Amino acid sequence: MTGRIRRRGTSPLKLASLPDDMLREILLRLPPQPSSLPRASAVCRRWQGLVTYPEFPCSFRDHHRKPPLLGVFQQNNEGIPFIPILDPPDRVPPVRFSLGRCNGKGYSVLDCRDGQVLVYNYGSSEVVVCDPITGEQRRVDLPPEFKKTASIQGTFLCAAGDLGHVHGGCHSSPFKVVLISIH
Repeated sequence: MTGRIRRRGTSPLKLASLPDDMLREILLRLPPQPSSLPRASAVCRRWQGLVTYPEFPCSFRDHHRKPPLLGVFQQNNEGIPFIPILDPPDRVPPVRFSLGRCNGKGYSVLDCRDGQVLVYNYGSSEVVVCDPITGEQRRVDLPPEFKKTASIQGTFLCAAGDLGHVHGGCHSSPFKVVLISIH
């Protein structure tokens, strides 16, 4: 049996010879972890250009559909801190996700979805939709019927109905709050 001997470290196809659209498809298939795209962009200028192209993050998100679970907000006596669950290098420091003024006594987490947190403020009888990444907070006063109840549960839903809207990227979209009260 005769065959060609290939030297170690050589490859018949080099990544540098791949067209941009093919390399872009390969990069889209990187795992959806927080460190994947920054690491890929550090490989070389060409990869950085592809990963930082304005449409690439949307395509990456669309390809993977569900983002990874980065951590949880855990209510305790001190407030509502973010508890990261991933190992380094994908571990996100707790200070990156803050509920701002809604992180203290007198607040209770009602729901968390699509990167936002619904918090109930006992003191002012309002619910707040918090975006822990941007720090944006949108406050909604409770209806009078809810202000004298023993217990409130709730959720919020994206109300965007425009064609092509992808739920999960709803950070500035209109929303609806659904509350349940126990008298």
